[in-house]
Amino acid sequence: MKIVELEDFNLERQGKTIIRHGALEIARGEQILLSGASGSGKTSLGMALAGQLFAKALKCQFNFVVNVDLLPKVSLVSQFFYFKDKTGLSDFYYQQRYNSYDSEHAATVRETLDYVSDDQKLNELLVVLNLVERLDAPLIQLSSGERKKLQLILALRAPSQIMILDNPYIGLDIHSRDNLIAYLTKLACAGVTFIIIDDDIQIPSFITHVIWIDATLEIQKVCREDYVSLPVVNLSQALQVNKLELAPLVDSYAEIVKLEQVTIKYGARLALNKIDWLVLAGQKWLVSGQNGAGKSTLLSLINGDHPQAYANEIYLFERKRGSGESIWDIKQKIGFVSPELHWNFDTSMTCLETILSGYFDTPGLYHKTTSQQQQVAHDWLMRLELTEYAAQRLALVSNGIQRMLLLLRALIKNPPLFILDEPCQGLDDRQTANFVRLVDDLFADSQHTIIYVSHRADQIPACISHRLCLEHGESIPCAALEK
Repeated sequence: MKIVELEDFNLERQGKTIIRHGALEIARGEQILLSGASGSGKTSLGMALAGQLFAKALKCQFNFVVNVDLLPKVSLVSQFFYFKDKTGLSDFYYQQRYNSYDSEHAATVRETLDYVSDDQKLNELLVVLNLVERLDAPLIQLSSGERKKLQLILALRAPSQIMILDNPYIGLDIHSRDNLIAYLTKLACAGVTFIIIDDDIQIPSFITHVIWIDATLEIQKVCREDYVSLPVVNLSQALQVNKLELAPLVDSYAEIVKLEQVTIKYGARLALNKIDWLVLAGQKWLVSGQNGAGKSTLLSLINGDHPQAYANEIYLFERKRGSGESIWDIKQKIGFVSPELHWNFDTSMTCLETILSGYFDTPGLYHKTTSQQQQVAHDWLMRLELTEYAAQRLALVSNGIQRMLLLLRALIKNPPLFILDEPCQGLDDRQTANFVRLVDDLFADSQHTIIYVSHRADQIPACISHRLCLEHGESIPCAALEK
């Protein structure tokens, strides 16, 4: 029995044709991976199937069954998770999670879930995604991975017959990802039809078919065993004409970061406990740990976003925090990318303006730029073959392209320290491979310092040579980096 039937399906978004005369059938029991290059229209197709985007079609039919414990509808779990505080506001700034005053206005996980102790399905999901201990945490204090977990729990506690999950593993640590896949497998056996929008590097075992939108704007579908991934383009070969390099550093420091017995508390909860850490100039560090281990809190202390930095022994660029420097003095020396920055960025700007905002360390462009600064931004767009996006609004390009532009925003001022927190979130597998190669090409032999966060071994550049492991806010011994 067919659960999805599309015939002469036509989809446009913002004046761009995404699918032309598409046809698709999905039988009950089939489980779908929707893959393809960033910007190909995967999310748009998911939104159209969920009724969130208009499409013209001769036939767009969903054949739900009755008398089953699954909702007869199509549900879309989007890539990003937005929420409102108790005052009805949803427009947050990315540092806001660290301010206790703002946390007072945010609902807790328990309140958001309307938690009751005898809800077996909800309790199972909380265990599967390791969120039990965060029930009383304000939403604004959740890490990016924890926010993704909450979003998934809200969607999966009452599953629909067709569920479209857009990049469901983004921000999840390896253990949580494996647990989620096992839980989705169980739901698939119970009759849920999944359409999972994700890259094709690690296809879950329960997936039976792969769908993509091809160059002719038609929908293609093949059995999993017949699917052949497109080759990854080698960045250094693709961009031979445009040499990729950073200028030499103007200012030099022997010590970039020094933490001495750093402790961060939220009420009775320890987010970091007596952390000692020394980062020397030119070193490339990986910070690892499960969701909620304290990684984002640690990075916020370095990036100048956390108010408790002044109550600790923290030295940045050989100067103690609180000795007269401003937050902007610190940020000027750091190139920063994080999921929170992406979520809260002003998408009304053009893509060129997005890159230029990196000169001022603001989530929008509020200053006039020089012709020289604009030329540098154009040069970076040309180097990465993104010139076509310069005048487009950030909101109108794919999430993957948005993330690449935020990476260029971090590069543009050539700072001595780069903090790259899950920089490959939202990139497709080819963009990810190319970005990892880009980091190695730019930084392997440079005196620039990197602090890098990723849960996936295949997203860690080869130039990374040092590792800090966190567990429940404490530093623990690390396994050797895989090369």
